[in-house]
Amino acid sequence: MNHLTNITEIEEIISKNRLCLFYIKAPDCGVCNVMHGKVERLVENYPQLLSFYTDITEEPLIASRFLVYAGPTVLLILEGKEVYRSSRFIDLEELERKIVQLIEFLEL
Repeated sequence: MNHLTNITEIEEIISKNRLCLFYIKAPDCGVCNVMHGKVERLVENYPQLLSFYTDITEEPLIASRFLVYAGPTVLLILEGKEVYRSSRFIDLEELERKIVQLIEFLEL
């Protein structure tokens, strides 16, 4: 999972890739750090999914651009549009089902 800190770079990557997973965390959030490791292990099984993360304090514009009010937040973005969002208590089984569904839809 790549670590990105620049909003322009994040938006460019989203626009150039069909399917992205964007994980947003807060610096002093224990749940954010634990879930980051779990999400990172999950996405390793799906190389066709571009995944990246950021710390919300590194780029304050991220919160307003992606309407993030709590950490952790995970977004699945299909062809530039958000198709799945989960915040705080991320259900990893549901997230994986959605990833598989989108990969099958795109035939990646």
